[in-house]
Amino acid sequence: MATKRFADLVGEQTSEQRARIDAIKAVARADQIAASISEVRKIRAITQTALAAAMEKTQPTVSQLENASDNYVSTIRNAIEAMGGQLEMVAVFDDQRIAIEAT
Repeated sequence: MATKRFADLVGEQTSEQRARIDAIKAVARADQIAASISEVRKIRAITQTALAAAMEKTQPTVSQLENASDNYVSTIRNAIEAMGGQLEMVAVFDDQRIAIEAT
């Protein structure tokens, strides 16, 4: 059976089409990885002990933070930043996505 390249099947894409596809992929990745602090930590291959040290907290404190049913945005932001990331918040409506400042 002969194989075909994907580009041969769909044709060339304009820069606008490529940008739209990239934007859809970014949203899909973000939605797919909607995760707790614990899941983010595991994805990043960081131990609770290492995260605790980066946050200047104890390992049991990180465990409590990960198991809490509700955390302040500032707590989540501190944990994400301690893992080397940046917290972004987005309000999602049927026709709009609005970035929210996470201060």
